[in-house]
Amino acid sequence: MITISPNDTDIRAALRKKLTSTYGGHPETVVLDELGVCRGEVRVDVAVINGKIHGYEIKSDRDSLRRLTGQIELYSKVLDQATLVAGERHLGAVAAMLPEWWGLLVVKSTSNGLHFETVRCAQMNPARDARALAEFLWLEDSIALLEQHGLDRGVRTKPRRVIWDRIYESFDIEVIAAAVRAKLKSRAMLPAHP
Repeated sequence: MITISPNDTDIRAALRKKLTSTYGGHPETVVLDELGVCRGEVRVDVAVINGKIHGYEIKSDRDSLRRLTGQIELYSKVLDQATLVAGERHLGAVAAMLPEWWGLLVVKSTSNGLHFETVRCAQMNPARDARALAEFLWLEDSIALLEQHGLDRGVRTKPRRVIWDRIYESFDIEVIAAAVRAKLKSRAMLPAHP
């Protein structure tokens, strides 16, 4: 019997089903597809947002690994946890590429569908970048955060980069991260636009 390797779409659907089953009943958790990070330079395939932002990047056996190093670098700036979901063909190569705190799942085709096997559990990211996290905030969200703390004077009409700099200089990374998680979750609840 010939086994066809699952593609990115198949893996994403199965992963989303698994994550929704695990976290779907929790009111403080949102599962998102295609979360843009670092001003949209890259997109995390699936993200779970609750008390942390956990991103899942998919590399099926049909995918190339040439972009993975850049993705790891950018995701590592903003994600609290990250997991690579890889086809069996890539397992050896990706294990050597990933930082120690990244998790690794291998996806296998079985007669009952796709199965995810944990090779390594994700740990907390030891080196998030507060400035890169601030860039998740939309302009109005950024101004609201500063206004809430009386820090909006002199920046309301400035470019976004100046406002993000003020946030970076004024708040601890955990305050920024909490604001980002709250805004990402609230945006996920907005109705989709046609």
